Amino acid sequence: GWIRCQPVEAPFVTIGQIPSVFFFLFFAITPILGRVGRGTPKYYMDETHRTGSLDG
Repeated sequence: GWIRCQPVEAPFVTIGQIPSVFFFLFFAITPILGRVGRGTPKYYMDETHRTGSLDG
């Protein structure tokens, strides 16, 4: 919010552009990271190692 109140001059324009690039890169990279992290190890999916089943 502070940078928007500053005059449109050399250092303030750059200071405002750098965080904007990181903000939009976050939303561009998030789907890619979701696809990479989708490979769940079989250890978490295998239910044979669990103890204390609810069946009794």
